[in-house]
Amino acid sequence: MSGNINKETLLMLADKIIDRDDQVKIATLSDELTISQVVKFFERQGRSFTKTMIQNYVRVGVLPPPVEKRYYTKNHLVLLTLIDNLKAIYSLEEIRTVLLPIRNNPDLFEDDIIKATDVYRNYLAMRKETLDQWKKSLPDMLDRINRLLEEDQVANSERNTAVAFMISLTIMADTIAMRDLIVEISRDHIKK
Repeated sequence: MSGNINKETLLMLADKIIDRDDQVKIATLSDELTISQVVKFFERQGRSFTKTMIQNYVRVGVLPPPVEKRYYTKNHLVLLTLIDNLKAIYSLEEIRTVLLPIRNNPDLFEDDIIKATDVYRNYLAMRKETLDQWKKSLPDMLDRINRLLEEDQVANSERNTAVAFMISLTIMADTIAMRDLIVEISRDHIKK
């Protein structure tokens, strides 16, 4: 294990994530990309997509079908990037359930309530804001964790590992609680 985990280290990690440029570099791309070109584009972006994955996203209704059954647009690329981020935690069905209501016709982008590019831009802004809020809550969280570790009589020699574990557990608990909230909101307030 390298170094002690402390407030400064955690703030640097949060800043690293905030500063990471997750914008899709699509400005110069054509609006007529074949599936092979889409896969190559994402490989250059450091993201892993396969033809089968993309076709599956279309099949389950998370991604609109290609234009003229062959071509993917910039909107497809933006939505694929968002899906790639969300699938780390959510199932495709959960992603579909949340995205479907803003998409009047799941086969088109033109009549979306919120444009795909705006959805992704808003997502990135909200993610940054969430990390900024986490940074502000960090001192209180560390105080709480240290109190718990004292109560649990964790040895000083194991303190760094225990702090890292408790921070991870706290983030996981937050993530699961938010996921449960999404399920409730989806069930009760998002039209299907």
